[in-house]
Amino acid sequence: MICVLALTACHQKSQTPDIPKADTITKVLPDTLKPESNDSIVMEKIIVSDSLISYNDSSFRDLTSDVKVISKKEFMSYKNKYKMGCTLDSGHFISGSGLYVSHSCNEICETYLEEKATNRRMLMPSDYDAGILGMQLSPGCNQLLVCSSYDGPDYDDYYAYRAEIMAFNVTGGKGLHGIKPAFKYYTKDWSIEDVTWASDKTIALKIYEGSGGGLRTTVQYKYVKLDVDK
Repeated sequence: MICVLALTACHQKSQTPDIPKADTITKVLPDTLKPESNDSIVMEKIIVSDSLISYNDSSFRDLTSDVKVISKKEFMSYKNKYKMGCTLDSGHFISGSGLYVSHSCNEICETYLEEKATNRRMLMPSDYDAGILGMQLSPGCNQLLVCSSYDGPDYDDYYAYRAEIMAFNVTGGKGLHGIKPAFKYYTKDWSIEDVTWASDKTIALKIYEGSGGGLRTTVQYKYVKLDVDK
């Protein structure tokens, strides 16, 4: 399954800010950041009245890159060589960022980036009830990839797409203010089985074009890559 920032399965109880724990694998909503005029300082801790940060679809640019078919060997080479240029702390995000990953599941699963010093949290975008499939930092740690997918034969009865890929630009030292929408990519042609950064400008994916259900064989998978700087 998908490589992630040590995310865990979405089917767990909501985690509290006092225990910034994350899980193993598991996409934004209304408007942009709320104005900071609502902030107030209490005992050196910022309390934000409008604490949920979420972005609408138009905040992300459309990725226009062509899908390029690659071999399984090439995909595995990217996957095995993938390495982040930063370290993760106990909150499963960039060490020193003051952010951590949390999950909540109550009929619909949601994943957030949260600030340790405030009650602000940013919803990771997903149109699927099961929530995001995975999230992964680019090798340079300046982009955060978030992907979701559904491969059931009835996907179009519930969702507009079989797979969604979203990304944020990451600027260190700014907390959630340093996490800004970058690009989005939607497809009805395939679902995502696995994904990895091939470089800071390219992602590689293991995809499934079948109708879902039943036993799969390795020949049913394809491997592709997308340039993300276009």
